[in-house]
Amino acid sequence: MTNHLDPMTTLQQKKMEFTRNLILDAACELTHELDVDEISFKKVAQHANISERTIFRYFESRDTFLNELTALLYQQLALPMLPTTINQLPDYISHFYTKLDSQPRQVLVLLKGEIFQRILSTTAKQRLTELTQLLTEAYPHAAEQEIVRTAANIRYNLSASSWRYYRVYFEFDLKTCIECTQMLVAQSLQHLHKVNLDTN
Repeated sequence: MTNHLDPMTTLQQKKMEFTRNLILDAACELTHELDVDEISFKKVAQHANISERTIFRYFESRDTFLNELTALLYQQLALPMLPTTINQLPDYISHFYTKLDSQPRQVLVLLKGEIFQRILSTTAKQRLTELTQLLTEAYPHAAEQEIVRTAANIRYNLSASSWRYYRVYFEFDLKTCIECTQMLVAQSLQHLHKVNLDTN
C-alpha cells in the first residue's frame, strides 16, 4: 500500500524546519559579536525579524535551545574526523589545529560557559571513546587502564582548549603549537608501545 503525504502537512513541516533553522542561524550570527550568555530569546527574535513568542513554539526552554545551538556551532567548525590509524595522528594534529586557527572567534564561543559544558558532556566524551577504541586496536596487549590514561592525555591535547593555551597564553605561532602537540602525543604513544611490548 502506497503512503501519500498530505501536501499541506509536508508544507507545514517545511515551514517549521525553515523557521527553526532561521532561529538557530540568527543565534549563530549573534555569537560573532556577543557571548552566549548575552544572547536572549528577545535578541534572537529581533535579529531574525520574528516574534519572541515564535521562538517559544520551537524551543520549550533555554536548555533545549542551547543544546541545538551547541550542536550547530560545533558542526560549523567542520573539524576533521579522527584518523583510523595511530600513524595518521601527526597529520591529523596539523589539520585539526589549522582548522581551529582559522576560526578563533567560533572556537572562543565554544569554550565559554553554557556552551562549553555541553561540549564536554557530548562531543568531548565521544572523541575520547573513539580514541580509546583506536588505541585498543593498535595496542591489544596493553592494560585497559593504560589505554584509558593514554587516550585521556591525547584527547586533552587534541582539543580547542590546548590549542588556545599554546596560541593565546604562550603566544606561539601555529607551527609551534602543532609541533608541541605532536611531541606530547608521540611521547604518550611511546609509553603505550613500551607497555604493550612488556605485556606481550
